[in-house]
Amino acid sequence: MSNKSDWLDGIKRQVDLLRDTLSERDYRKFKLRLLICFAERVAEFCGECGECQVFQKDISALVQDMGNLVQLADKERQKSYFKSMDKIANHLQKQHKLVNAGYYMIIGIVIGSGIGVALGAAMDHVAFGIPIGVGIGLAIGAALDAKAMKEGRTLCPR
Repeated sequence: MSNKSDWLDGIKRQVDLLRDTLSERDYRKFKLRLLICFAERVAEFCGECGECQVFQKDISALVQDMGNLVQLADKERQKSYFKSMDKIANHLQKQHKLVNAGYYMIIGIVIGSGIGVALGAAMDHVAFGIPIGVGIGLAIGAALDAKAMKEGRTLCPR
């Protein structure tokens, strides 16, 4: 337990140091806030997931290489960085059933607008059906997002 929290604290300290040295633009470009969220989730699951243990090493390497990544502006290294981030995100979403904040709301809006078009067509006035469908989809999506947040299944809480 202590080992996981020591690793996570070390990663957070390194990213805080990077925040002081990097520009705000680079901090956002390399999604360092998201990297911290990934580190927190990987630390949470590393006891029971072998892939998360590997991702701990990957995250440590990403953070340590960040200064070189920014200064050298090597496009291939940046591509590799973002591929690693995507790989971690995909693993957390597929294996641990985590979702992005707002995931269900977006799906609800899309499905609701489709239902709204059909509802509007049935009423012979599509313009009335779309907002009704979007509103219903938005309400259902927001409720599902709140449930996911309450259950702790959000990848990176806002």
